[in-house]
Amino acid sequence: MSLARYRAQWLLPAWDQERLLQSTALVVGVGGLGVPAALYLAAMGLGHLVLVDPDTVAEENLHRQPLYTPPDVGQPKVEVLARYLQRFRPDLRLTLHARWADETFLRETGQGADIWLDGTDNAPSRLAIDAAAQALGKPWVYGAIFQWEGQAALLEGVSYRAFFGEGTTGPSCSEAGVAGAVPGIIGSLQAALAARYLTDPAHAPKNRLFRIDLATGLWESYTLASSLLAAAPPPVGPPLELSLQAAQQIPSLEWIDLREEGPPLPYPAHRWPWYQWDSWRLPDRPLLLVCQQGRQSRQIAFALRKKTGRTDIYSLQGGAAALLASQKGPST
Repeated sequence: MSLARYRAQWLLPAWDQERLLQSTALVVGVGGLGVPAALYLAAMGLGHLVLVDPDTVAEENLHRQPLYTPPDVGQPKVEVLARYLQRFRPDLRLTLHARWADETFLRETGQGADIWLDGTDNAPSRLAIDAAAQALGKPWVYGAIFQWEGQAALLEGVSYRAFFGEGTTGPSCSEAGVAGAVPGIIGSLQAALAARYLTDPAHAPKNRLFRIDLATGLWESYTLASSLLAAAPPPVGPPLELSLQAAQQIPSLEWIDLREEGPPLPYPAHRWPWYQWDSWRLPDRPLLLVCQQGRQSRQIAFALRKKTGRTDIYSLQGGAAALLASQKGPST
């Protein structure tokens, strides 16, 4: 196929189209994140896509995975996506795996890929990607979405687990809800980060978290602290998450509200911007971090424990949503 279709990209400083055409990307999960990531990598001229997903198309996928259509319901996602990509780019090489991607599979299949992209929606899969990528020295692009929020990062030489911890089992998109366009934004960002790395790795924004919240208008990015990511594992200590009942048993507990908006908590709390966590001046008293659902506060509590060596920094289980719901009286 003529390279004229990529002419606009040739104008970009340091863009290497030939290098991209010789590259392979492994996309794990071809749902809300993986579909736009795969589409844009193909459109930009990637040479070889390896697609991995065990799922079939479901009707409830369609609002956030618009490549799939009602006639596709019940068909394997990797096959439907591959048919479209082959029509769009007949010269694109495709390898399909309609199966789960565990760590053993990733080590075997991912060895030949130049970069991996995370299109999964659960902590165990993401941790398997992280472990296998660390073992093989592979760069990978993390992505996650929730309701109106999303975040992504190009990781190389650092561990996702070191920064975000073991993760928690949160609600799925079908349980918590997600605005259909949000995965399109984050998946496209993942593709852009991957293409940037593949064409000019020296100047790619590695180990930097990009986060958006379209409910509040927030768009932030910050560098993941290299000193934290290289540090030793946090000391064994009290559990990271506390229920409200357990929190009430800790004297002099300082409540820190990470939310940027929303009703006040029913306990005295300071509001500290979550994205400045690495520069907080921490008091000597025990800390309880509270975000909306309990995931972000858990990640930051884990990171602060690792950075400081303290074991008296906690996350409120279920976040402000669970706390405020528990404070409501019975309906009449």
